[in-house]
Amino acid sequence: MKKLTYLIFLLFTSNVFSDESSLYEFKWLDEGERVYVIQNKEHVKAGGLGIDISLIDSQSSPYQSTSGLSGSITYYMSENWSIDFTYKQYNNKDSADLNNLLSAYDSEVKPLIRRIDSAKLIHLNWIPFYGKINTFNQIFFFDWGVGLGAGQFDTAGNYETFLEKNISITFKEEVDTGFNFRSFVKFYTRSGITLGFEYNLTGVDTIKSQDGTKEILYFNDIMATIGYIF
Repeated sequence: MKKLTYLIFLLFTSNVFSDESSLYEFKWLDEGERVYVIQNKEHVKAGGLGIDISLIDSQSSPYQSTSGLSGSITYYMSENWSIDFTYKQYNNKDSADLNNLLSAYDSEVKPLIRRIDSAKLIHLNWIPFYGKINTFNQIFFFDWGVGLGAGQFDTAGNYETFLEKNISITFKEEVDTGFNFRSFVKFYTRSGITLGFEYNLTGVDTIKSQDGTKEILYFNDIMATIGYIF
Protein backbone atom coordinates (compact mmCIF):
# COMPACT_ATOMS: atom_id res chain seq x y z
CA MET A 1 0.00 0.00 0.00
CA LYS A 2 2.83 2.36 0.84
CA LYS A 3 4.50 1.59 -2.51
CA LEU A 4 1.29 2.39 -4.38
CA THR A 5 0.87 5.67 -2.46
CA TYR A 6 4.47 6.62 -3.21
CA LEU A 7 4.02 5.88 -6.94
CA ILE A 8 0.87 8.03 -7.19
CA PHE A 9 2.64 10.88 -5.35
CA LEU A 10 5.63 10.66 -7.66
CA LEU A 11 3.49 10.82 -10.81
CA PHE A 12 1.48 13.75 -9.47
CA THR A 13 4.48 15.83 -8.43
CA SER A 14 6.31 15.22 -11.72
CA ASN A 15 3.32 16.58 -13.68
CA VAL A 16 2.90 19.59 -11.42
CA PHE A 17 6.52 20.75 -11.36
CA SER A 18 7.49 20.02 -14.97
CA ASP A 19 7.17 23.00 -17.31
CA GLU A 20 5.93 22.86 -20.93
CA SER A 21 9.37 22.91 -22.51
CA SER A 22 10.48 19.84 -20.59
CA LEU A 23 7.69 17.82 -22.22
CA TYR A 24 9.27 18.26 -25.64
CA GLU A 25 12.96 17.79 -24.85
CA PHE A 26 12.90 14.10 -25.75
CA LYS A 27 14.60 13.59 -29.14
CA TRP A 28 13.74 10.73 -31.41
CA LEU A 29 16.78 11.20 -33.60
CA ASP A 30 20.37 12.32 -33.27
CA GLU A 31 21.30 15.88 -34.19
CA GLY A 32 21.28 16.44 -37.96
CA GLU A 33 19.10 13.44 -38.73
CA ARG A 34 15.92 13.84 -40.75
CA VAL A 35 12.84 11.77 -41.44
CA TYR A 36 11.18 11.64 -44.86
CA VAL A 37 7.64 10.32 -45.28
CA ILE A 38 6.80 9.04 -48.75
CA GLN A 39 3.20 8.42 -49.84
CA ASN A 40 3.14 5.62 -52.38
CA LYS A 41 0.64 6.09 -55.21
CA GLU A 42 -2.01 3.45 -55.41
CA HIS A 43 -2.63 4.18 -59.10
CA VAL A 44 0.38 4.99 -61.32
CA LYS A 45 -0.25 6.62 -64.70
CA ALA A 46 3.18 7.50 -66.15
CA GLY A 47 3.68 5.77 -69.50
CA GLY A 48 0.10 4.51 -69.48
CA LEU A 49 -2.66 4.82 -72.04
CA GLY A 50 -6.22 5.73 -71.11
CA ILE A 51 -9.53 5.62 -72.96
CA ASP A 52 -12.64 7.54 -71.92
CA ILE A 53 -16.26 7.75 -73.04
CA SER A 54 -18.37 10.69 -71.89
CA LEU A 55 -21.97 11.80 -71.96
CA ILE A 56 -22.33 15.51 -72.73
CA ASP A 57 -24.89 18.05 -71.60
CA SER A 58 -24.15 21.18 -73.61
CA GLN A 59 -25.29 24.79 -73.37
CA SER A 60 -24.49 26.10 -76.85
CA SER A 61 -27.62 28.04 -77.87
CA PRO A 62 -30.90 29.03 -76.20
CA TYR A 63 -32.68 27.83 -79.35
CA GLN A 64 -31.13 24.35 -79.35
CA SER A 65 -31.33 21.49 -76.86
CA THR A 66 -27.92 19.89 -77.18
CA SER A 67 -26.53 16.65 -75.83
CA GLY A 68 -23.73 14.48 -77.09
CA LEU A 69 -21.16 11.73 -76.80
CA SER A 70 -17.40 12.06 -76.55
CA GLY A 71 -14.50 9.64 -76.89
CA SER A 72 -10.85 10.28 -76.07
CA ILE A 73 -7.47 8.55 -75.99
CA THR A 74 -4.94 9.85 -73.47
CA TYR A 75 -1.22 9.21 -73.19
CA TYR A 76 0.32 9.94 -69.77
CA MET A 77 3.84 11.30 -70.28
CA SER A 78 4.32 11.49 -66.50
CA GLU A 79 2.21 11.50 -63.37
CA ASN A 80 1.49 15.20 -63.88
CA TRP A 81 1.34 15.66 -67.65
CA SER A 82 -0.69 14.01 -70.40
CA ILE A 83 -1.85 14.59 -73.95
CA ASP A 84 -5.19 13.48 -75.38
CA PHE A 85 -7.08 13.29 -78.66
CA THR A 86 -10.81 13.88 -78.26
CA TYR A 87 -13.77 13.59 -80.60
CA LYS A 88 -17.19 15.02 -79.71
CA GLN A 89 -20.44 14.31 -81.53
CA TYR A 90 -23.39 16.56 -80.66
CA ASN A 91 -27.11 15.97 -81.10
CA ASN A 92 -29.09 19.19 -81.60
CA LYS A 93 -32.86 19.57 -81.39
CA ASP A 94 -35.02 22.68 -81.54
CA SER A 95 -35.66 23.96 -78.04
CA ALA A 96 -39.03 24.89 -76.58
CA ASP A 97 -38.06 28.58 -76.84
CA LEU A 98 -37.56 28.24 -80.61
CA ASN A 99 -40.81 26.33 -81.12
CA ASN A 100 -42.75 28.94 -79.15
CA LEU A 101 -41.16 31.77 -81.13
CA LEU A 102 -41.93 30.19 -84.50
CA SER A 103 -45.51 29.35 -83.57
CA ALA A 104 -46.20 32.81 -82.13
CA TYR A 105 -45.05 34.69 -85.23
CA ASP A 106 -46.05 32.09 -87.83
CA SER A 107 -42.46 31.80 -89.10
CA GLU A 108 -42.29 35.52 -89.88
CA VAL A 109 -39.48 35.97 -87.37
CA LYS A 110 -36.54 33.63 -86.92
CA PRO A 111 -33.56 33.92 -84.61
CA LEU A 112 -29.98 33.75 -85.81
CA ILE A 113 -28.74 30.31 -84.76
CA ARG A 114 -25.28 28.75 -84.75
CA ARG A 115 -24.96 25.17 -83.57
CA ILE A 116 -22.01 22.81 -83.03
CA ASP A 117 -22.27 19.42 -84.74
CA SER A 118 -18.91 17.84 -83.91
CA ALA A 119 -15.39 18.65 -82.69
CA LYS A 120 -11.92 17.15 -83.06
CA LEU A 121 -9.55 18.32 -80.32
CA ILE A 122 -6.08 17.81 -78.91
CA HIS A 123 -5.35 18.80 -75.29
CA LEU A 124 -2.27 19.23 -73.16
CA ASN A 125 -3.27 18.39 -69.57
CA TRP A 126 -1.67 19.28 -66.25
CA ILE A 127 -2.61 17.03 -63.30
CA PRO A 128 -1.16 18.68 -60.18
CA PHE A 129 -3.36 17.12 -57.51
CA TYR A 130 -3.57 13.48 -56.45
CA GLY A 131 -5.53 12.71 -53.33
CA LYS A 132 -7.67 10.26 -51.46
CA ILE A 133 -10.91 10.34 -49.49
CA ASN A 134 -11.52 7.91 -46.64
CA THR A 135 -15.23 7.47 -46.02
CA PHE A 136 -17.53 4.60 -45.03
CA ASN A 137 -14.42 2.48 -44.41
CA GLN A 138 -13.48 2.85 -48.08
CA ILE A 139 -10.58 4.79 -49.62
CA PHE A 140 -11.26 6.60 -52.90
CA PHE A 141 -8.27 7.84 -54.92
CA PHE A 142 -8.74 10.68 -57.37
CA ASP A 143 -6.97 13.14 -59.67
CA TRP A 144 -7.80 16.75 -60.39
CA GLY A 145 -6.41 18.43 -63.47
CA VAL A 146 -6.86 21.10 -66.11
CA GLY A 147 -6.21 21.08 -69.83
CA LEU A 148 -6.01 23.46 -72.75
CA GLY A 149 -6.67 22.35 -76.30
CA ALA A 150 -7.45 23.43 -79.82
CA GLY A 151 -9.12 21.83 -82.79
CA GLN A 152 -11.58 21.77 -85.63
CA PHE A 153 -15.32 22.25 -85.23
CA ASP A 154 -18.08 21.30 -87.66
CA THR A 155 -20.78 23.95 -87.22
CA ALA A 156 -24.01 24.96 -88.94
CA GLY A 157 -25.84 28.28 -89.08
CA ASN A 158 -28.80 30.00 -90.70
CA TYR A 159 -27.29 33.46 -91.11
CA GLU A 160 -28.05 33.46 -94.88
CA THR A 161 -31.77 32.67 -94.58
CA PHE A 162 -32.98 33.76 -91.14
CA LEU A 163 -34.58 36.96 -92.49
CA GLU A 164 -36.53 35.19 -95.21
CA LYS A 165 -40.24 34.85 -94.45
CA ASN A 166 -42.38 31.72 -94.55
CA ILE A 167 -39.40 29.48 -95.02
CA SER A 168 -38.42 26.81 -92.52
CA ILE A 169 -35.07 27.17 -90.82
CA THR A 170 -32.25 25.92 -93.02
CA PHE A 171 -28.66 25.55 -91.91
CA LYS A 172 -25.44 25.93 -93.85
CA GLU A 173 -22.54 23.78 -92.70
CA GLU A 174 -19.15 25.31 -91.96
CA VAL A 175 -15.77 24.21 -90.64
CA ASP A 176 -14.29 26.45 -87.93
CA THR A 177 -11.41 26.47 -85.47
CA GLY A 178 -11.49 27.05 -81.75
CA PHE A 179 -10.09 26.34 -78.31
CA ASN A 180 -11.24 24.27 -75.36
CA PHE A 181 -10.45 24.66 -71.65
CA ARG A 182 -11.20 21.67 -69.48
CA SER A 183 -11.23 20.99 -65.73
CA PHE A 184 -11.75 17.42 -64.60
CA VAL A 185 -11.89 15.10 -61.59
CA LYS A 186 -11.20 11.39 -62.07
CA PHE A 187 -11.81 8.69 -59.43
CA TYR A 188 -10.01 5.34 -59.58
CA THR A 189 -11.41 1.91 -58.81
CA ARG A 190 -9.46 -1.22 -57.94
CA SER A 191 -10.42 -2.80 -61.25
CA GLY A 192 -8.69 -0.05 -63.25
CA ILE A 193 -11.94 1.59 -64.31
CA THR A 194 -12.14 5.36 -63.78
CA LEU A 195 -15.20 7.52 -63.15
CA GLY A 196 -15.14 11.26 -63.53
CA PHE A 197 -16.79 14.61 -64.07
CA GLU A 198 -15.60 17.33 -66.39
CA TYR A 199 -16.35 20.94 -67.28
CA ASN A 200 -15.46 22.39 -70.69
CA LEU A 201 -15.44 26.02 -71.77
CA THR A 202 -15.20 26.24 -75.55
CA GLY A 203 -14.69 29.17 -77.89
CA VAL A 204 -15.26 28.80 -81.64
CA ASP A 205 -14.32 31.41 -84.22
CA THR A 206 -17.46 31.23 -86.31
CA ILE A 207 -20.08 33.32 -88.13
CA LYS A 208 -22.54 34.97 -85.75
CA SER A 209 -24.04 37.79 -87.82
CA GLN A 210 -26.09 38.22 -91.00
CA ASP A 211 -23.21 39.78 -92.94
CA GLY A 212 -20.97 36.75 -92.37
CA THR A 213 -18.71 38.41 -89.82
CA LYS A 214 -16.87 35.96 -87.59
CA GLU A 215 -16.85 36.25 -83.81
CA ILE A 216 -16.02 33.94 -80.91
CA LEU A 217 -18.99 31.79 -79.91
CA TYR A 218 -18.64 30.53 -76.32
CA PHE A 219 -20.47 27.53 -74.91
CA ASN A 220 -20.23 25.11 -71.98
CA ASP A 221 -20.19 21.32 -71.70
CA ILE A 222 -20.81 19.30 -68.54
CA MET A 223 -19.58 15.72 -68.94
CA ALA A 224 -19.88 12.45 -67.02
CA THR A 225 -17.04 10.08 -67.91
CA ILE A 226 -16.18 6.41 -67.60
CA GLY A 227 -12.77 5.14 -68.66
CA TYR A 228 -9.94 2.67 -68.28
CA ILE A 229 -6.16 3.11 -67.90
CA PHE A 230 -3.88 0.41 -69.32
